[in-house]
Amino acid sequence: MRTEPVLIEADALLERGRAHNAANLLAPFVAGEPENVGAWHRMARARLDLGDPQGALRAAGAAWQLDPDGAESLFWVSRACTALGEHPEAIESAYAACQDDPGNPRLHNRLGEARLAAGQTAEAAEGLRVAVEFAGYDADLYVTYALALFAIGRPLSSREALTKALSLDPAHIGAQAALVRFENAMRGVIDAPTLAVAADEFAETLRVQPRGHLGVRRAPVREAVAYVARVSLVWFLAAFCLVAALDVTGFVVVENSIYVGLMCATVGAGLIERFSRVSPHS
Repeated sequence: MRTEPVLIEADALLERGRAHNAANLLAPFVAGEPENVGAWHRMARARLDLGDPQGALRAAGAAWQLDPDGAESLFWVSRACTALGEHPEAIESAYAACQDDPGNPRLHNRLGEARLAAGQTAEAAEGLRVAVEFAGYDADLYVTYALALFAIGRPLSSREALTKALSLDPAHIGAQAALVRFENAMRGVIDAPTLAVAADEFAETLRVQPRGHLGVRRAPVREAVAYVARVSLVWFLAAFCLVAALDVTGFVVVENSIYVGLMCATVGAGLIERFSRVSPHS
């Protein structure tokens, strides 16, 4: 599948850490081509890099609406939910992504990260243990596995996992950072009880607390529906105005059925957007 030049440029900006520029580049593109799933994925990444998990969830949700079974869309939904502290949704989305593409280590790594962020250290360690057995070539996977092993009180095994990660990628920044974290965590360890305390404290640093918000936050699906409906509403209104202008100026003769269809589509999109903004608990 051909990748749009705009998306290639956005990838380059994101790789250089210029998420703000990438978001500005993608905004008019997704407005003009709201059906482009890849653009929504990149927008989700940009918003996450900018520290805007709500915006990331809206973008990931739009991609998910267009591609509900796609592993990549589920990946970004999971990442956004983890950043918001919505752990059940993050784990569920990551697990669904793994089911869709079971041989992809990146997805199993995301599931492990989601579980660690939720405080499910034992589940994360076991899932990652299985993942590294079939994807022992992936350095990222070994780093996350190492974090999980340390969090359950197995520092020697965690160091072995990091050694493996660095043998695969000697310049791996995550592995190098993890080594520093392990050394700091082990400074006060002298026996089994102090190791247990250090492991618990380390596990706590991996957790992501739910973010505070005003009112009741909509579920990811409601976020996605509202966002897509809002974009559709703008385009239906623009199409209606354009058709009316062409008809009035005499360039084309527009059948009444076209007006009725556009009006119904506009009203429908508006109603969907309105009801999606209403909390189910209100």
